[in-house]
Amino acid sequence: MPSTPSSGTESASRPLLQQLRGHWVEAPNANPLVDQSLARAYVIDTRDTPLSAAVTAAVFWVLFLVLTGNRGTLVWAVLVHAMQWNMHRHLHKLDPEAIDAASAARTRRQLELRMLFPGLVWSLAPWLFFPSGDLAYILLMYFFVSGTTSVIIAALAQWWLAALCFGVPVFLSLALRLVLEPGSVPVIMGCLAVSQLLAALHYARKQNRLIVGSIENGFENARLAEALARQLDHVAQLAAQRARIFAAANHDLRQPMHALAIFVDALDTRSPPTAQNLRFMRDSVDALRGSIDALLDIAQLDGGVAPVRPEPLRLQPLFDALHGRFAALAAAKGLRLRVRPTQAAVLADARMLARLLGNLVDNAIKYTPSGTVLVCARHVAPGGWRIEVRDSGVGIDAQHQSQVFEEFFQVDNPGRDRSRGLGLGLSLVASMAQVMGSRIRVRTAPGRGSTFSLVLEQRAAAAVPTGDDDLFASTAPEQEAATAIRILVLDDEQPVREAMRSLLSAWGHEVVLAANPREALQQGGVFDLMLSDLRLGSGLSGLAAAQALQAVGKARHVVILTGETAHANRAEVERAGYALIYKPADARALRAAIAGSLP
Repeated sequence: MPSTPSSGTESASRPLLQQLRGHWVEAPNANPLVDQSLARAYVIDTRDTPLSAAVTAAVFWVLFLVLTGNRGTLVWAVLVHAMQWNMHRHLHKLDPEAIDAASAARTRRQLELRMLFPGLVWSLAPWLFFPSGDLAYILLMYFFVSGTTSVIIAALAQWWLAALCFGVPVFLSLALRLVLEPGSVPVIMGCLAVSQLLAALHYARKQNRLIVGSIENGFENARLAEALARQLDHVAQLAAQRARIFAAANHDLRQPMHALAIFVDALDTRSPPTAQNLRFMRDSVDALRGSIDALLDIAQLDGGVAPVRPEPLRLQPLFDALHGRFAALAAAKGLRLRVRPTQAAVLADARMLARLLGNLVDNAIKYTPSGTVLVCARHVAPGGWRIEVRDSGVGIDAQHQSQVFEEFFQVDNPGRDRSRGLGLGLSLVASMAQVMGSRIRVRTAPGRGSTFSLVLEQRAAAAVPTGDDDLFASTAPEQEAATAIRILVLDDEQPVREAMRSLLSAWGHEVVLAANPREALQQGGVFDLMLSDLRLGSGLSGLAAAQALQAVGKARHVVILTGETAHANRAEVERAGYALIYKPADARALRAAIAGSLP
């Protein structure tokens, strides 16, 4: 077909054209700051160039006027000096600081294109006073014009378009005039002028790329240095924040430990401890557990290792669970906890959202002396639900509102009164909201209460899986079956084993203890539940031991306990298909593990 050769030629020539365009044409730089730097440098560096060029041009035309007497030199002199004066005035009118990054590429191109006028004026010299017939003067003009032009091309290398606008007209005009001159020598000189143009432009282009690349590297290095400075500032802030956290945590951990140690020292084997002392000891243990759990949550959220599983979720079951959990606490303070019914369904991590709202409700009850705490959800456009926890409490002063989400910060609690909590709740709330892709907002005023809210993405209620209503069901001890089971406790620490036996036996279960996998294997019968420490003595793995014992039919269900909080440990246990409980384990978690192992 006739069109085929044409198409083939066109497709073959396109890469060559692209290569030539890429080599000879300079597009606006990807970084506008580079064009801005080049444009400003052009104004500053070339302000004095018209004067030096005028001196060079004067030497040129005066010399040829004296040698040849050609009046065309005077015409060229008027043109070249008028042009140089115009360039001088234009460059001194420009303020380089006024060149912004947005218009830098256009300004730079305009400045460089103005070099076409000097190039055209210089290109007239071979036509206005060419020493025709005198080879010596022809050589003099050739070397003067080509030498001056080559120097200017090299000087303008970083402004590539300016080098082209000046050098190409001058060299091509000189070459054409030489070729038209009779004789072989001028023709050869014309060819040399063309080759000299190509060579000068080739090396100028290489120089241009080196200079522009250097400028680009300078900006990139500045950007990296700025990013490094920000990272160092961030690290310094984190270090200061962690130092403040651990300083406050030192107090919050030592206080219950101190109280617990005194209660333990006060125990007398000749008489049982009083109920009041036991209650105080339990409160101290709960305070320790709460502090450790909160610090663990913060570490996991900050480290980005907290598992987040967003899924469609109806809010009403969660609201009902919050009411059942906190209604009695609110009533004990004379407050009313209201939960407004809702049909909302959102995309969220169910357990993380429950923890977040629980902290907000607990905080609202804590700081509301009288009145009402309200939990509700409002539809917001486009496609979202705003969950709110309102209270009629004391409110927060404007000076403290930016600090309420900081770890261990509590308004009007500089003495760290433990009865008012740890000061970690709102920090955890903010971190969990951020992990779920939202943000906690607060509206508050002193004496007028507070409203904490977050917006979550809307989901259709039909998309929520069946059984979601039971997700937040209570696991209170009184609701669990009282069936006794056989439990194997595998732990290399004897105090831990004995404590577990004391607690689990008191709940009516048969408990067998083992310090290592061999002892566990020697125990008779099959166990309904095995509670195994993750790390046993002598470098043994409790997880591997549990898998081996379950494989030989020694235990029907396995739960791993550990005091190590690394994300890798959680992932390892989850891959094995076992539940994980962090130490210190509370009674609720142990009862849930037992309930899950019931036949």
